[in-house]
Amino acid sequence: MLVEVRLHGARFRAVQAAASEIEELARRHQAGMWVVDAALIGHELSVDHRTVLHAYHRPPEIEPDSSERPDLRSQLFIWRTLLGLVTSVRIVKLEGRPHVGAVADRLAHGAFTRRRYDSETLQLRIPVGMEGRNPEDPPAESRSPWPAALLFSAWLLTGVACGYVAALSEGMLAMVPLLIACALVRPVGLQLFPHHESRPWSVPLAAGSLFVGALVAIGMRIPSIASSTPSAATVAWAAASVVLVPLLSYGLRYAFVHSWFSRNANWAVPALVPVLGLILPWFGGLMHTVYLQRAFGLPSEAAPVSLYWSYAASLVPVGVAALGVAVVLAVAGWARHFHFIQVRGMQRVGLALITLFIVGMTLLTGLAVAQLGATQARTTAASGRNPAPYYGVQGALVCVKPLNKDIAVFNGPFASTHPVLTFGPSGDRVWLWDPQRGKSLSVRLEDVVVTEKTARACR
Repeated sequence: MLVEVRLHGARFRAVQAAASEIEELARRHQAGMWVVDAALIGHELSVDHRTVLHAYHRPPEIEPDSSERPDLRSQLFIWRTLLGLVTSVRIVKLEGRPHVGAVADRLAHGAFTRRRYDSETLQLRIPVGMEGRNPEDPPAESRSPWPAALLFSAWLLTGVACGYVAALSEGMLAMVPLLIACALVRPVGLQLFPHHESRPWSVPLAAGSLFVGALVAIGMRIPSIASSTPSAATVAWAAASVVLVPLLSYGLRYAFVHSWFSRNANWAVPALVPVLGLILPWFGGLMHTVYLQRAFGLPSEAAPVSLYWSYAASLVPVGVAALGVAVVLAVAGWARHFHFIQVRGMQRVGLALITLFIVGMTLLTGLAVAQLGATQARTTAASGRNPAPYYGVQGALVCVKPLNKDIAVFNGPFASTHPVLTFGPSGDRVWLWDPQRGKSLSVRLEDVVVTEKTARACR
């Protein structure tokens, strides 16, 4: 039996993956067969060998046998016709590079679909970029995108670094990085716009100057934006980001291309919108509850929060979970690209595992962020300062005086000699937190007078 196994990805381990897939299929059906010989066959799927010919109406100003130079309107029509910007009356697709006159003669005799072609009223042309490739030509060698990506990253870092060093240098020393940047103009321009006989040298030089100049300008703006010299950790994180972002991008592409998600994204992505619309505010409210309960022992109704702040609070843990999933999927994409894993049947359990991973990471990250913010807020309030705002929850130290000697206090006694923390009224009550006792209490709003704290003690 001669079996063809179609694989998408790198050539590395492609033969092993195809042989293992066939043998796994035989073992699954208990068939006594095995792979005797396996060879790699490359298909040039990305190249279209067909030439597309368009037929347009001839303008009345142009005569077929006229030797006179056409006017400006006729020239504009000719250029529009060459670029394919006029109405196409007929489209013919043929393999290779056929001659336009021969195709017009065949159409005039009713070839292909037996529909006659009037050469006096129609003209047949090949628009720009529609000429096919000759099947007899040898296939073009596939080039890896990594050298170009690494070269582009090197130019990016070098241009920004030259601008940054020039901004920090003084006197004639600033000319050294600028000269290095000028040396990059020609190679960068030739890479962006390769030189041809029909293209003047000014085009690649201008493109290289604009590209390098923009990078140098960005680098020179960095010292004015940054308040201090970046630390070694910041530089290391920036360098790691420059290296890891292309790796993650390519890995995600390899994970999603020709997959279950790419075939069902038209309904899977819209289905996530109402789900996230219901889950995100609930999770943001859970983070607010953990923040108030963990730090001050207050219920969630002690600090009314807008729905928009609930969405904002949930974005941080959801973003962290999404980043973790992106890293896992990128690693899986690279493994799939090099045929280390087989994707057949993995979508049945992969979606469930990714969903559980996202939910678990979101919960853990959200609770950790809420507890960290609660600990910092409690420490700040105990030291006599207002805590930092936490996604719409803003606490303030105030002085509270009772209007009567005997008032109803929940979880008393009532503290009126020193400032207490409050997050504002909640209905007809106000919840307070006593820094000295470390306890929460509640009183009716009509029984007390709340004033702003002006000293460490209240009078």
